Amino acid sequence: MAHGINANIVHSWRKRARGEGTTDRAVTAFVPVTVDHRAPDETVKEACISIELHRAGLLMKLTWPLSAAEQLSAWTRELLR
Repeated sequence: MAHGINANIVHSWRKRARGEGTTDRAVTAFVPVTVDHRAPDETVKEACISIELHRAGLLMKLTWPLSAAEQLSAWTRELLR
């Protein structure tokens, strides 16, 4: 559950690996997997809007969260007045 996988899914995988409940006799092997142990907020980056403004020899670079696009629109409108 800590890794976002329901216990029922893992149980069914284990059952299949033991050959229970299937008529398929194919060889089953597990593939090694590495798990990132960082906190979710460290691994998932929010989508951002990147803007470069060139004005009178000045370069301004902005990175704004996509979730706040409406506020960026208002901010940009005021800046360019």
